Amino acid sequence: MDTIDLKILEQLQIDTKTSMGSLAEKVGLSEPACYRRVRQLRSSNHIEKEVAIVKPKTMGWPLSMLLLVQLERDNGFAVNQFIDRINNTPEVLDTWYVTGDFDVVLQVIATDMETFDEFTQQVLHKDDSVKSVKTLVVMRHSKIVGPIPPALD
Repeated sequence: MDTIDLKILEQLQIDTKTSMGSLAEKVGLSEPACYRRVRQLRSSNHIEKEVAIVKPKTMGWPLSMLLLVQLERDNGFAVNQFIDRINNTPEVLDTWYVTGDFDVVLQVIATDMETFDEFTQQVLHKDDSVKSVKTLVVMRHSKIVGPIPPALD
């Protein structure tokens, strides 16, 4: 990985559909050289996946919540077991293992408050490893995942 590879990755995070010619121009390469580098970045898994980011509301999920979860035991096994279980739930979009008063933060979507209540009852309250849950209802999502800039040396 060199600075040109990092520039390519930065540009692809902004718009993965940009033409190879436009990308090559932005990073200062010929189109064939840029194409070879992009192909190498994909095959070496520096680019994990290319997806369309769709608003949950568009897919019928108008409610979004952040759940702060405190587990009964904060050990690696209990945390991993909980995360593995919760990540298989379609309502959970993202999961973070964190430090502080809570152990896990979940981004959860729901069609309405009734289905969110069903989710919490079936998935969280029936789980003996969950000590407490604090819910934050998202009023507005103001920044969709942005490009990750290269780290400064």
